[in-house]
Amino acid sequence: MGKTIRINGVDVPVIADQLNGEEIKRLAGIDADRVLVRQERDRNVIVPDAKRLRVADNDTFTHHARHSKAAGPVTRRTARLRMEAATLAAAYPGLKIADDESYVFISGFRLPTGWIPDRASVLIVPPAAYPECAPDGFYLSAKLRRRKGGQLITPGHYFRDYHNPYADLGYHWYCLEDPERRWRAGQDSLLTFVEAIRTYLGTAD
Repeated sequence: MGKTIRINGVDVPVIADQLNGEEIKRLAGIDADRVLVRQERDRNVIVPDAKRLRVADNDTFTHHARHSKAAGPVTRRTARLRMEAATLAAAYPGLKIADDESYVFISGFRLPTGWIPDRASVLIVPPAAYPECAPDGFYLSAKLRRRKGGQLITPGHYFRDYHNPYADLGYHWYCLEDPERRWRAGQDSLLTFVEAIRTYLGTAD
């Protein structure tokens, strides 16, 4: 007796009582490289291409791209950055961290008095050796100005074309070096670095 299964909201008629994953994908016109998933009441179950299963009327399936789970141990760098970013996010709700921890982005960062406008985006790129090494400066929204006397000037230590792969995305490089190597991995973190950003943006050029 014929029956109907539903795949991604589309009804597909079938006759056989048993089908494998490959046959179900072929009936529904699903690409072979997709992952077939059977939707059960309390969970989703992947259906391998070669696995045969009994097909009942109104069974529901979906499919999605094939992904690989991340492998390998969590590194010290990853653990530190994730923990520190989560702590910072309490004070900076616009904070985002890249999936591979290659950058930390803070939107709506309030700038010290004298900056025009008074908020900016901050992009921090932690080095590969973090937390042993401090971030070497940071990226700040382009086109910012500072008040100096009665004038608006371009801030010092704020460069468009130096050390800046993000210029076309609207960022300038702000140089914040650690020449005396005062960074201490056991004491410093993204939290102390962000406070250093705020401190140095508040000082005269």
